[in-house]
Amino acid sequence: MKSNPAIQAAIDLTAGALGGTACVLTGQPFDTMKVKMQTFPGLYKGLADCGLKTYSQVGLRGFYKGTGPALMAYVAENSVLFLCYGFCQQFVRKVVGLDKQAKLNDLQTAAAGSVASAFAALALCPTELVKCRLQTMHELEIRKMMMSQFEAH
Repeated sequence: MKSNPAIQAAIDLTAGALGGTACVLTGQPFDTMKVKMQTFPGLYKGLADCGLKTYSQVGLRGFYKGTGPALMAYVAENSVLFLCYGFCQQFVRKVVGLDKQAKLNDLQTAAAGSVASAFAALALCPTELVKCRLQTMHELEIRKMMMSQFEAH
C-alpha cells in the first residue's frame, strides 16, 4: 500500500515533536547540571554537589531553566530529523539505483541518517546557545557581583 507523502510527513513531524518533548522534560535537570559543571568547572565538586547547590539556591525551578529554548530546539531538531530522514532514505535509494520500496543496507541507512542529521543540526544550534545562557544565568550573576566587589576594593 502506497502512503500519501503529506500524511507521512505529518506523522514524522508529530513523532519528532513528541520525541523531542519527552527528551527535554526527562533530561533537562541533568543537562542543566552538565552545562553548569562545564561552564564553571571549579564551582562544583561533582554532580551531586551541583544538584544540591542548584536546589538550595534556586529550588526545583533551577533545574528547568532554559526549558523553553530547549523545547523549541529539540522539537525542531527531532521534527526536522524525522522528516528529512524519510526524504534522505529516498535520496540514497535514487543515488544507488534501488527501487523506491527497497530495503537499505546498514551503510545506506547510516548515510541517510547522516545527511538528515546535518539538516537537524541547523535547527538545533541557535537555540542551544540561548538555553545554555539561561541555565548558567544564576552563576553568571554571582560572578558579576563578585567581580564588581573585587574591583571596588
